[in-house]
Amino acid sequence: MVKDKNTEKIIFDAARRVFLKKGLEGARMQEIADEAGINKALLHYYFRSKDRLFEGILSEAIGKLSQGIQDLFVKDLSVLERLHALVDLYIDILSENRYLPMFVLNEMGRHPEKFEEIISKYIVVHLQDFLVQVQHEVESGKIKKVNPLHLLMNVLGMLIFPYAAYPVVSIIYSKRMNANVEQFYMERKKEVYDFIEKALDPKK
Repeated sequence: MVKDKNTEKIIFDAARRVFLKKGLEGARMQEIADEAGINKALLHYYFRSKDRLFEGILSEAIGKLSQGIQDLFVKDLSVLERLHALVDLYIDILSENRYLPMFVLNEMGRHPEKFEEIISKYIVVHLQDFLVQVQHEVESGKIKKVNPLHLLMNVLGMLIFPYAAYPVVSIIYSKRMNANVEQFYMERKKEVYDFIEKALDPKK
């Protein structure tokens, strides 16, 4: 039987919803099959194990993120515009794949050569160009004097850490503060936007 791309997408979308609700450990293949509206035998035909399905979803997300970064850095944007677009890209992808940061960290430890190849091929050149652009805008007085690499690391840290720390955030926000943890993640864009604007405003 030939694997159908549409069926594969239906499975990915269903599994993503289940993983977001239950996590890797809590999710069950039968539950994913039910969510996708298919039988478990067909699910196992496409993906032999839950771990393989999970890795497939997150590998797809990494691909989208890499492509998004490439697309972002070929556009003619200011530093502020580029960072806003980067925030949108990361949060949109991580909100659908909040286990991505820990997956990447684990895989980097297990297969560093694979991630070095991906980063070198798709990301490093664009990020180097961005750091140069930051320096040029600092020298021209368009933005406040900042260390370009620290600026980038601060923004990435604000984007990635809340998702890497999801179990802790969930406990603090929903169980201790009696609030909706999803609302916390919806607020992240504005919080990071505000940080970026204050960090770059030459008048502050």
